[in-house]
Amino acid sequence: MNNLITLYILNKKQNTYLIVFTLVAITLILLRVKLTHTIYLLFLLWNLFLAVIPYAISSLIKTDFSLKKYNLKNLLLQVTWLLFIPNTYYLITDFVHLHHNSLPQFAFDFLLLSCFTIAGFYCGMLSIYTLFNQIQFFYKNKIAMAFTITISYLCAFGIYIGRILRFNSWDIISKPITLLTSITESVFQIEAIDFTLELGTLITIVNLMYIKFKSNH
Repeated sequence: MNNLITLYILNKKQNTYLIVFTLVAITLILLRVKLTHTIYLLFLLWNLFLAVIPYAISSLIKTDFSLKKYNLKNLLLQVTWLLFIPNTYYLITDFVHLHHNSLPQFAFDFLLLSCFTIAGFYCGMLSIYTLFNQIQFFYKNKIAMAFTITISYLCAFGIYIGRILRFNSWDIISKPITLLTSITESVFQIEAIDFTLELGTLITIVNLMYIKFKSNH
């Protein structure tokens, strides 16, 4: 019980950092709209919103885990979390929209995209770390580590589905057959495998470094 109380307090502190990162990113995008009089890159707000969803859901799953409840509600939360967690790391791929001839504009947009990426990654790290702690608390550390690594690579594959194949989380409902067919075909494609391994390794390293950092503090 004491461990769970400690985790709750730590989450409160982490939420503060997340709020700061999010506010900085939002401030920069609104400043860009004001300065350029265009809404280009405004879609980043939606992408960041999608990144926050899995972290919010992970907190609900944590509560159910702590009470040792496993019911339909908890199952739906887990499935929804799994579908949305790739959105947290997806923001790093938005750097494809960085193309300006003006150096000041390029530098500003680079800073802007970096802030959104950091906020998204932080959502992902916190979300996975929340569940990592719960799994570690009730099971073994090796299982928690295996969970983290597996989810990291699944996130990378999910990003491939979103960025390259141009599907989104809602298509599981609106286009289930098309989505399933594309996923099945992608599993055996070299491009998808390379993309998943490379980005998945990056996400894994980031998550493991965060876990290591938190375990030392």
